[in-house]
Amino acid sequence: MSMLTSFLESEGWNIVDVQELPRREGEYLNLREGALSDESERFLSSYLSKGVYRHQAEAIEYFINGSNICLTTGTASGKSLIFYVGAIEKLAKNKSSKIISIYPLKALAREQEERWNEAIRSAGIKAKVGRIDGQVPIYDRVRIVRDSQILILTPDVIHAWFMYNLTNRAVVSFLANVSLVVVDEIHSYSGVFGSNAAYLFRRLRHVMDMLGACPQYIAASATIYDPESHLNNLFGVKFKIIGPDKDTSPRQGTVIKLIEPPGKRDLLSEVSGLMEFIAKSTGYNFITFVDSRKQTEYIASIVSRHQTVEEDEEMLDYDHLRRLNILPYRAGYEESDRKIIQDRLREGTLKGIVSTSALELGIDIRHLDLGILVGVPRSSTSLYQRIGRIGRHKNGTVLIVNSGDIYSEDVFRNPKRLMDMPLYETALYLENQRIQYIHALCLARQGGEHDQICGVLGIEEDSDFNSSVEWPKGFVDLCRSERIGIIPPELRSMKAQAGDDPNHTYPLRDVEVQFRAEYKRGPEKRFLGSLSYGQLMREAYPGAVYYYTTRPHRVYRVKTKSRIVEVRKEKRYKTKPIMLPTMVFPNLSSDNRYSGKRFGSTIIVESDLQIREVIIGFKEHRGPTEITIEYPLDPSSGIFFDQPRFARNYFTTGVIISSPVLNSNRVKSELIANLLFEAFLMIIPFERRDINFASDRYRVSNEIVNEGDRFICIYDQTYGSLRLSSRLLEGEILKAAFDKAQQLAMYDESLETNQETLVAMVQLVDSLSEQQHDLTIESSSVCLDSERFKMVIMPGSKGIDIRSDNEEFFIEGVFFSPVLRGLAYRGKPLSKTGSKFSDVKITVPVDSIREIPGESELGVYDYETGELRRID
Repeated sequence: MSMLTSFLESEGWNIVDVQELPRREGEYLNLREGALSDESERFLSSYLSKGVYRHQAEAIEYFINGSNICLTTGTASGKSLIFYVGAIEKLAKNKSSKIISIYPLKALAREQEERWNEAIRSAGIKAKVGRIDGQVPIYDRVRIVRDSQILILTPDVIHAWFMYNLTNRAVVSFLANVSLVVVDEIHSYSGVFGSNAAYLFRRLRHVMDMLGACPQYIAASATIYDPESHLNNLFGVKFKIIGPDKDTSPRQGTVIKLIEPPGKRDLLSEVSGLMEFIAKSTGYNFITFVDSRKQTEYIASIVSRHQTVEEDEEMLDYDHLRRLNILPYRAGYEESDRKIIQDRLREGTLKGIVSTSALELGIDIRHLDLGILVGVPRSSTSLYQRIGRIGRHKNGTVLIVNSGDIYSEDVFRNPKRLMDMPLYETALYLENQRIQYIHALCLARQGGEHDQICGVLGIEEDSDFNSSVEWPKGFVDLCRSERIGIIPPELRSMKAQAGDDPNHTYPLRDVEVQFRAEYKRGPEKRFLGSLSYGQLMREAYPGAVYYYTTRPHRVYRVKTKSRIVEVRKEKRYKTKPIMLPTMVFPNLSSDNRYSGKRFGSTIIVESDLQIREVIIGFKEHRGPTEITIEYPLDPSSGIFFDQPRFARNYFTTGVIISSPVLNSNRVKSELIANLLFEAFLMIIPFERRDINFASDRYRVSNEIVNEGDRFICIYDQTYGSLRLSSRLLEGEILKAAFDKAQQLAMYDESLETNQETLVAMVQLVDSLSEQQHDLTIESSSVCLDSERFKMVIMPGSKGIDIRSDNEEFFIEGVFFSPVLRGLAYRGKPLSKTGSKFSDVKITVPVDSIREIPGESELGVYDYETGELRRID
């Protein structure tokens, strides 16, 4: 019995099931004689002793015949070899050829740089390999471009630097000679990042096409659902797919153990205790995967207390990254801190690493032979990517810990389901207007990328915009609107924020400007990572204790306009926001609704929504003591927040489900929403960060719903929506999701489901068997003579200021402003309602304030008389 197994048994861990991925021997083929250049033959002879695998042979054959190719074979199956052969072939035929190799993570790009160099050296080709990511100094980048024939890039640096410097001769010369573009880990291009990348890759194609370059593409991923569709959406070009059925590469054996914690302490403490034992008493080097940034920091922080003496709380000492044996890793770290962790991983000087999905992708960490997965991964994609980090060069062991969430409990009840989970569905929604506008600004604004290339080529700039690239619907029209300066009101704030630099203002991994945490003490200043608005609401709201590389910091001020979170050193307290139930404002008018169905008395509609998330304080754990702190905060604490709530409003889409069975006070409608959400993601495993759920009540009546009726909602968390939740209405998915939700309610004893809720679930499921009718909702809009009348929000009511982070705006008057040359509101934003701002009033154009469905009171302004009247 191993020391690890003995520890688990002695500490009360329950081994629920053991599964094994068996070892597999490789099968090899010889390539057709004369198929490759001498240089490629030289490379392969130095690289391989037995031949190539079947999938490698097919990929090479298709590439030589001129096809774009994509390999979707397993982890560690030798996909990179095809990248190298493709590049060597291009360089052997044309010495002036240039190659772009794109990796989604900096860590992966750095790891691949030396492998590219080894391949080129082995081929006997004199070509320099260069790499540019955010860590490479700006002043050195042009030299790297000028000197390199193979350029390793991240999508982020292509967007923020490469495409920003199209007037540079070295950059233009490189792009004009690109003959091959390599894109690895294409399954990672999903959600907001993938949708942004789809436009970035087309912008790159547009520029290369203008310069006369027409490269081939090689792409790869070990785990991807429907690769043909995904590749078409991502690139807009055709690929030949070489799938896992052709994979004959060898594989190391992996033992997978499903284990349940003893339950003596909280989950994170028990996982931390397991990690400490492994680090101190076994020879394993391990990686622990968790599903949130906060879990990453908390677990690593617990372990770090036993690794080092606590520093004075006033010290800003980040040397701990070089001293600790177990470190956290997640998105949002500063470059210098990320590099230290990555270097120690590569060198093997860490016993363990605690990571989010940020380390799932193709990184070959030779020293790892044990994996700990806290919670069952939500898809086969994530499961195999995480397992793929373990035992790449020898047999490995994986421990999957039951985290107690609904999904883990369901799999642990039936462990054989583990290997039957569906692949993660890559989610690209290319009609999100905010995403489109980011790239329209980059490409087509006056002086943007298109104009820069026109200038290089000596082509006269035109107010029109044309492209040979096949763009998603609506994008070219938006580009043309931008060029003549006519854009929708809701996009004007984006244009103002971007100025002449949208490439840096808007990162690829969000549709909103990121926040940055900032530590200042005297002359000392240090940035402590970046956060999206959603992460801000979970991790760095006013008063929160924000953890960064295991170190706790108190958030004492949040500057939403400048996107700065100011922090100071703090003790190892833990905070959790006190959030009101999410408020959902459906817009059910005909022009804001996508589809609708009625099953008897159950009504299901996909429509535009406004979402409001509200924090009213936080709970703070100081050892065994928990205290509750409510907003507004006492200024004597040194935390500057004088409002009763900290709120975020955003626009998206979602599926609204209404039924009379939800209206009973004994029915837990939010639990039903949660169960439906979990069931939906079991059927279609989208990333949890992209979708959420809520329960609320209608605030206004129409033909089909009554004010006060309760509804449940599954909605997209991305600003502007990716339309992921719409899948709930497809085919049999709705019925299957409700059936699974009912099953979870009946068999998961931890849910505290009462009888009334179970009955409501049964009735909802039964209602879906009734005859389906398409739903028609008449528009509630009032037809007005636009020359004389204007729909407005009445004084005494409030709306959303779309030019100011969607802050709530209290309206005190409506008037015609000669300065603004149109109607305007007089009032104040939510942040200016405190006593010291009682006399503050500002004027904003009417089009800048959006109504809140069911909450804003609407009226009509008469231009001729200046009169206001309410709409009954």
